[in-house]
Amino acid sequence: MELFDALFAHDVQGQALSVPWSIDYFSVVVGALTGALFACDRKLDIIGTVVLGLLTGYGGGIMRDMLMQDRGVYFTSHPDLIVICIVICVFVFYFRGLFRHLDATVFFADALSVGLFALAGASKAFANGEGFVLSVILGGITAVGGGAMRDICVGETPGIFQQSNFYAVAGLGGSFVFVTLAYAGCPLPIAGVACVFAVTFLRYWSVYFDWRTASEADLTPHVARGVGKVRRVAAGVFLHGGDATARQRRLPRLLRRHAAGGRAREGGRRRGGGDEGRVGRKGFDEPLRSDVAVSSDALRARERVVGDGVGADEGASSREDRSCD
Repeated sequence: MELFDALFAHDVQGQALSVPWSIDYFSVVVGALTGALFACDRKLDIIGTVVLGLLTGYGGGIMRDMLMQDRGVYFTSHPDLIVICIVICVFVFYFRGLFRHLDATVFFADALSVGLFALAGASKAFANGEGFVLSVILGGITAVGGGAMRDICVGETPGIFQQSNFYAVAGLGGSFVFVTLAYAGCPLPIAGVACVFAVTFLRYWSVYFDWRTASEADLTPHVARGVGKVRRVAAGVFLHGGDATARQRRLPRLLRRHAAGGRAREGGRRRGGGDEGRVGRKGFDEPLRSDVAVSSDALRARERVVGDGVGADEGASSREDRSCD
């Protein structure tokens, strides 16, 4: 408990969470380190590396303090930390090869610094009585504001605005956890630990399971189908259209069956050729009078041929009978 109390001092009267200077320094230094590595990947010079490192480490806190119109700005309150960040950026610029095999370590430190930034922003807003919503928003801005300013300075769309693993979502989630627990009466040290854990947990799980924020989403077709179903149900219930609704539901199926049967008969007539092909082209629901007439003439001609054949057979048989006589 003594070590825990040393890490987090809880002021019950002011409802403020005092974070030790070492933790604040750690979060700013890690932000400067990641900003310097980002500048080295973009082939910037020593000035660009130092500036991007300072922006990444201090950008979120500067935006928070400007929005809160607080009397003290964290960036100007600790000049010794500025010197430490500049030294680290220069070291990264000239010895960048040392960090090529420390990707996992740098990622863990970055996720931890995002959690600490979210805690710093949310706790300061909560202590100044900014309210639930603004405390969560200011915590998220503090967590990701430096990275957004860094991307803007190199002419890129900020990563928090693109489809990516949870970064801004993690910061907002941690801030929400802290503010919720604080308003619920939970001790602020426990709320602070939960905030950092939630941010780190969301960050790691989003990368492990490849959870990404969506870049495109259109719910209009789904909503339209739902509205259509509700409309049909309402018509059947309130407008006494149950039978009509059922017929409307059966009508598309009947039309599809009718069309399928028509296509099948039309295909058969086309394969058969002749008069059936003409009937198929004209339509199976509307017979042609000319075809009916042709069929009638063919039937009468067939009857005459059959009658003549029968008469010829009878004449031949009578002649045979007379010859026999």
